[in-house]
Amino acid sequence: MTHLELAVAPHEHIRFADSLVGLAGYVRTLLADAPRTLDELLAQLERPDSLLPSRPDMGELALAVTLLYAIGAARLTDGDRVELVA
Repeated sequence: MTHLELAVAPHEHIRFADSLVGLAGYVRTLLADAPRTLDELLAQLERPDSLLPSRPDMGELALAVTLLYAIGAARLTDGDRVELVA
């Protein structure tokens, strides 16, 4: 992503699935069953059966998790795991 402000929310040049909001939403589904580390989340996103049309890198994943943290939807636990806030 070259322009972060353009990649946060979907618009005419960025599809929802490629936006940070879309990625954060998908990450929420991955966190629904158990807390995970960023490495575990990235491994799940890189699987061939992942529902995302593109494969995000670690930087994009970190920004999506930061977005979830900023809106109070996720928090860090012991062992640097990310979990959803109930």
